[in-house]
Amino acid sequence: MDKIDTANWNNYFDTAEVAILHASERYSETLSSFKEPGLASGKVHAVATPGMVLTEFCLQANNPFQLLDTEPKEAAESVFILNGDVESHFPYLKDPVYFNSQHHNLQYSTQFAGNHIIHTGNFHALTITYDLPYLNGLLQCHENGSLEALSKNLYKKENFLAANHPVGWDSQIAEVIQSIRHCQFQGPTRYIFLESKMLELFVLQMEHLHALQTASGKESWRREDKEKMLAVKEYIERSYLEPLTLKELTYAFGLNEFKLKKGYRHFFNTTVFGHILQLRMQKAQHLLSEHQMTISEVAQFVGYNNTGSFSYEYKKRFGHSPSQVRNSSSLVSLH
Repeated sequence: MDKIDTANWNNYFDTAEVAILHASERYSETLSSFKEPGLASGKVHAVATPGMVLTEFCLQANNPFQLLDTEPKEAAESVFILNGDVESHFPYLKDPVYFNSQHHNLQYSTQFAGNHIIHTGNFHALTITYDLPYLNGLLQCHENGSLEALSKNLYKKENFLAANHPVGWDSQIAEVIQSIRHCQFQGPTRYIFLESKMLELFVLQMEHLHALQTASGKESWRREDKEKMLAVKEYIERSYLEPLTLKELTYAFGLNEFKLKKGYRHFFNTTVFGHILQLRMQKAQHLLSEHQMTISEVAQFVGYNNTGSFSYEYKKRFGHSPSQVRNSSSLVSLH
């Protein structure tokens, strides 16, 4: 299995370039690209704001590989996995931490280092790295358990991991990530928008983790239940364009409707049909950006007979209409 040390990119890639896209007193933006035939290629897009750095990391490899963080440093970071099946090993944790597509977590470590096995060969993630004094300031007005625990660990300089199990993000987090990646603003407004969305993403992440912790304290679920819910989720992610029904899902996975609906919300913080709608809208966004299909064709492809209903739902979710995507040559995005 190939190993890539993130501290020494130039030692692994024949082609490595860094472009400065913006630099001002308050904000900066860079785009790094790298490529090595037979190994991997990818991009790292970073936007720095006062107190935070937003990074989108995308890497494509021929085979599964390992990413090594070999330079220990004190750091706090939110992680959102867009694509990839990741197994992370940290020195201060006995067991590995697993991430899958559309999962997230938050970590603080006094010696941030690790070994990350990317099982799929492709990896796409969004991270927010926090300046520690800035993060301390955000935590001063904490009102939930997750924020309080993080604040205490920062003060005591003790390692912190918000969840030691995979946590799927909810529809609110998904929408903010989409708005960040497909920001249409330009100039100074763009960076003000991204900074506000980074803060919104931090708040939503902590509220989501706190809600899951609160729920887990009230009701226990068997491993068998969790495995069935994960199987349903994986099936939906493969078949979301099909006319799925609760009855069919309960029959296929040996669940009653009540347990399916309650369990899906418990484990994934969304409903079955909320998840299906999210996947269909993301597919629609991708199809529209390719400019190969009309809005009506895209609407029908993702299950809408009425273009008006599709356009209404699309704008409600992404903040702009399908026609704006079709009429623009390209969206300003982090990719």
